[in-house]
Amino acid sequence: MANTLPTKTKLVIVEGIPGSGKSTLSRYIHDIVNMRKIESELFLEGDLLHPADYESVACMPNQVLERLRSIYSDVFHYIDSFVTLDGNDSIIAYALAQQSAQNGIPSSLYEEIRCYDIYDGVPVEKYCELMIKRWKSFVKDQREKETMTIFECCFLQNPGCALLARHDAGNDRFTQHVLRIAEQIQELNPILFYLKPTDVRKTIERVRSLRSQEWLDFVIWYHTEQNYGKSKGLHGYEGYIKFLEYRRELELQMIKQLPFQTFIIENSDYDWNNQQQIVSKIMTKCL
Repeated sequence: MANTLPTKTKLVIVEGIPGSGKSTLSRYIHDIVNMRKIESELFLEGDLLHPADYESVACMPNQVLERLRSIYSDVFHYIDSFVTLDGNDSIIAYALAQQSAQNGIPSSLYEEIRCYDIYDGVPVEKYCELMIKRWKSFVKDQREKETMTIFECCFLQNPGCALLARHDAGNDRFTQHVLRIAEQIQELNPILFYLKPTDVRKTIERVRSLRSQEWLDFVIWYHTEQNYGKSKGLHGYEGYIKFLEYRRELELQMIKQLPFQTFIIENSDYDWNNQQQIVSKIMTKCL
């Protein structure tokens, strides 16, 4: 780690496995920045308005969009405001459309669009192409702003879910993709905080007691019943733990290659007072 810190940091990224405290730390950093009277924006996991991610957004060929527009002509006006054309592709913020329409979009249309979800419904190369474009667009916009942006989990966790768990694209493909993003955002002088619990199982045991059974069932399915889980013979809760252990070690190796400041914070004991003091000192030097 370098001895000097970047000045005028415009992007802070918080990463770690589920339950490691990413949301808590992200909100704390946002509060620190606000107390310094510095304009900032916070985007947590699942934010439908995320400027560098695609949460519940589809990418489908324009001809498919036109076919759906013809079939569902009486309700497609709900969709049109949330479509962006990108060459031969249509980018559709379908969850935002459904939210705006107050569930006025037929479930059959919604499901047809969702089949082209960028995380789960397009090939690996298309996913990587779209995400790199998205990050480039974010950097271009951020370059002109005086604000700081704080992201939770979209830099490592989300690509890990797509490229590793969903597609089993391999460590090299995941690494290559993340490093390409790192190159794009380097000019923003980013800082990455990685929350590292020493015991993955203990962390997940804690978070499963706080979240719903539906959440647990989904994450187990996502990480064991798709390409990676099937190829490695992962099953159930134990398989999910094994995947997270693998992902954590891969991410820790990845961090060593990043061309900007990173800070690994041990938080197995959830001693937030100590961790907040550490983060506060780091952030103070970067504001």
